Amino acid sequence: MKIKETIWFFIHHHRRNRVVARFARLCKNIHRASEHPTYDIARNGESAVFARVVEGSAPTLFDVGANIGDWSVMARERFPKATIHAFELNPATATQLTARLGGQPGMEIHAHGLGATTGEVTFFAYSGEQSVLSGMRAPLHSSVPHRVERSRIRTGDEFCKERGVERIDYLKVDAEGADHEVLSGFGEMLSAQRVGAVQFEHEGGRFLRDYYDLLRPKGYVLGKLYANYVDFREHDIDQEHFLGPNYLALPAARKDLIQRLKAGWLV
Repeated sequence: MKIKETIWFFIHHHRRNRVVARFARLCKNIHRASEHPTYDIARNGESAVFARVVEGSAPTLFDVGANIGDWSVMARERFPKATIHAFELNPATATQLTARLGGQPGMEIHAHGLGATTGEVTFFAYSGEQSVLSGMRAPLHSSVPHRVERSRIRTGDEFCKERGVERIDYLKVDAEGADHEVLSGFGEMLSAQRVGAVQFEHEGGRFLRDYYDLLRPKGYVLGKLYANYVDFREHDIDQEHFLGPNYLALPAARKDLIQRLKAGWLV
């Protein structure tokens, strides 16, 4: 412990030294690479986990924060008979999503968001390729040009009751920091474990502990999704690094599946 403390204070006292600064930056980048190498769903574990978790030939899938539909496209390729509900808060992006995927059998596009309540909300809209950043949370990327606009949100429970959705086989959420609010709106569905799997992002807006506190009492176990396995574990303060991106929650009763995902797969 004393050796470790000596090294740490040497680095701290010499942090303005060029060599020490480069070493510190290298360590930071190594840590970031180990936690979050890419958003590419074909390489970061998203498509691999999805294929292993969803059962049956015609599942019901929710793509919340669909943007222009990359995840929905992947899901449809895997399950051509699936019913996919894609939600997009930004009306301009929803128009692009509709142009790309609208009219396809089993594909339903909803030009509104989901949240903890039903009503109108203010959101921050980015244009062009930066539209992926649009969301309800105050912009982390304040240097990127954006506009303040309004849109509608509904709770997932309300939507499911209205549309007669009895079960969601896979609920994917990417709401730019508002994922916790989205999941809170599915309180009844989650409490009844009528959601077979939840994928959400954690990169800002809430502590990861908030997601554990929301989902664990409802009978779900949580793990971080890596490229070749899922790290299911109890919450630890070391996880609060906001490097993201994706976490998976499964009903604790799916023990065999949880063990297989923990063991991992070849890539």
